[in-house]
Amino acid sequence: MVVVPLLDAELTRHALDLACRLASDRGSRVLLIAPLYVDWELPLDAHFKREEAALRVELARERAIADSYGVGAHAEIVRARPGELGRGVAEAALEVRASLIVVGAAVDSRRGFRRPFSRDVWSVLNDAPCPVMIATGAPPKAKRAVA
Repeated sequence: MVVVPLLDAELTRHALDLACRLASDRGSRVLLIAPLYVDWELPLDAHFKREEAALRVELARERAIADSYGVGAHAEIVRARPGELGRGVAEAALEVRASLIVVGAAVDSRRGFRRPFSRDVWSVLNDAPCPVMIATGAPPKAKRAVA
């Protein structure tokens, strides 16, 4: 099982593409995790009907992409506090005995490695029970040689 947390839409597409290719090659499945961030002032089980409905639509869209690769996909909404997504991803990965987590992430710092990723990405890296692949974006398109 390959776990893909849905963070930034464009980078998640690239991460999902990589995850589906890997899962297809290995006859595996994909678990899509949509984070529902709950502010510290609210209880973790607070009602977010509108937000959950929007996340379900997003998960259905991403599942359709996985299906187009011939890869079975499961979807889950994980409630997390801001900056603590890693715990929810780790619990889900342990539950399905995932062999890999693929995260789409932008590199925040281009000049150094003081803080190259967001807090959520660091949280996933710190709490992950299995290897994590960070997809930082689609590779640049090759330029054709003009004769």
